[in-house]
Amino acid sequence: MIRFLSRDLLSGLMFIVFGMTALYFGQKLAPGTPVRMGPGYVPRMLAFILLSLGSFIVLTTLYRSADRLEKERYWIPVAGLTVAVFAFSMIPWGTNFIANNILGPGNQQAFKTMTVPFMVSALLVIDVIALMVLVSFFGRPTVQVDDLVEAPKWRPITLVTICIICFALLFERAGLLPALVVIVFIASLGGEEFKLTEVIGNMVVLAILCTLVFKVGLGMNISIVRGIW
Repeated sequence: MIRFLSRDLLSGLMFIVFGMTALYFGQKLAPGTPVRMGPGYVPRMLAFILLSLGSFIVLTTLYRSADRLEKERYWIPVAGLTVAVFAFSMIPWGTNFIANNILGPGNQQAFKTMTVPFMVSALLVIDVIALMVLVSFFGRPTVQVDDLVEAPKWRPITLVTICIICFALLFERAGLLPALVVIVFIASLGGEEFKLTEVIGNMVVLAILCTLVFKVGLGMNISIVRGIW
């Protein structure tokens, strides 16, 4: 399904996954109100923004590759139904109906507090699911796109992962400076070109900046070189 291997589409799906994850882990936090925000208000709002943004990217990507027949057969009915449901949710009776009969107890307060972002993000995600299913079974999932995802480059991915592990192991045992030297050297091996002078320059600049910012400026209790400073 080449149409679903677009970089934009996969990026949008990634935003949706992040938004759903944020909602899942923040569902037990009280949302409060816009005037008196609870601990769950900002996380939920950020999750709604991620869901809406990701859905918009996915829908835009699918719409660009849709032909006229597909737009008339699937997009117009889905868009009309979405507008109708949103309008229904804005009516006081509709708001209470959705909160009491569709949503669980944990989401009722959040829905009544943040009705518009809740409904916009929820409807857009439902539209994404519906249109992807319709396109997969009844549309043209194999339409050629211009921004296909490239094969992963395992060398830089592996070396960056090793950098993170090395930094975690060396920071406490050897200090900030040795950890920075090691991760800059290993990360440089993941590039297409390796120039020793540039690598040394990066080490020096990064070491000076981190020392000035974290040790001198912020006064953090970290070791630059274990046992020396």
